Amino acid sequence: MNKTHSLGLLTTILAIAASACSAPQTRAMAAADATVECNGGTVQSEADAARYAGCEAVVGDLRIMQSNLTDVSAFKSLRSVSGSLVVAQNKRLISLAGLKHVERAGSVEIRNNPMLAGYPGLLPELQQVDQTLVLRANRGLSAREVNDVLDRVEVRTEQVTINDATPRGRVN
Repeated sequence: MNKTHSLGLLTTILAIAASACSAPQTRAMAAADATVECNGGTVQSEADAARYAGCEAVVGDLRIMQSNLTDVSAFKSLRSVSGSLVVAQNKRLISLAGLKHVERAGSVEIRNNPMLAGYPGLLPELQQVDQTLVLRANRGLSAREVNDVLDRVEVRTEQVTINDATPRGRVN
């Protein structure tokens, strides 16, 4: 074997080894660290909700409004909403358990959901709301469930509305 052929063979072997190191495993690991982002929108049906399956962050507003949903299980991977998270006027909505991993939102408004109950806790991982927090006209939520949210969540602008139309500063 001549030197040129040996050098070519060695180059090929090194190229294969280098590509193996940066192949799918490495790319998969890098991809695993990336957050799956989805654009905001309005959800009124199961088909609308299905578009958010696997989303970890919503960029913009997420509005679940006037829907026929009984639960929001399609959002089980969601961790943050950069804009407003609005859950309003959902006559059949029983549970927000699918939103249990949401930690942060620009604002949160949960209103006029007559069947909504807080079991197993109303947004139990929510820690921070940048603007306003509104919890109003949700007959199925107990005072304890509402107070748990108020005790746990940091509202940056100190604007909280609970069962009335007048915003007030947060009471600690």
